[in-house]
Amino acid sequence: MTALLQLFIDLCRLRRGPQDLPASRFLMMLAAAGYFATGMAVSLLEQSLGLAMLSAAVDTLMLAALAWLSLWIIGKTARFTQTYTALTGTGVLFGLLGWPLIAFLQGLPQGQGSLLSLLLLGLVIWNIMVIGHILRHALGIMMWAASGVALFYMYLSIRVMSALFIAGT
Repeated sequence: MTALLQLFIDLCRLRRGPQDLPASRFLMMLAAAGYFATGMAVSLLEQSLGLAMLSAAVDTLMLAALAWLSLWIIGKTARFTQTYTALTGTGVLFGLLGWPLIAFLQGLPQGQGSLLSLLLLGLVIWNIMVIGHILRHALGIMMWAASGVALFYMYLSIRVMSALFIAGT
């Protein structure tokens, strides 16, 4: 288990690629369940239980759609298991890092916590780079193109999550 955790950490450090993960459907489902649970925990900081579950489910499915569609376009859907496992596994780590920051920032008065906000922004940028790194390996494209896809995905994800949040209030 520690070797697997080290693999995900190395993915976050841009030192390994999704091809280094085992092509295991069980591991993929476990990572996706962890991604869903982490997403729900973060969403519960701002949303009701039902809306947090919906947000986490939509986010998990959107990440699967990103992996599948990207691989389908280039005709390499056989790489889906490892790619999606890499995306969800690293997503769990980013969720666990961001969760206490978000919780702490919510407890501060309006206008305070700018240093923590910058730290959270850095975490988001790092996450975009990791998604780009994973897509670069999975799709066999240049890092700038993969990072562009990752940035577009993050933008789309934020828009969808914002729409869900607005609809739930």
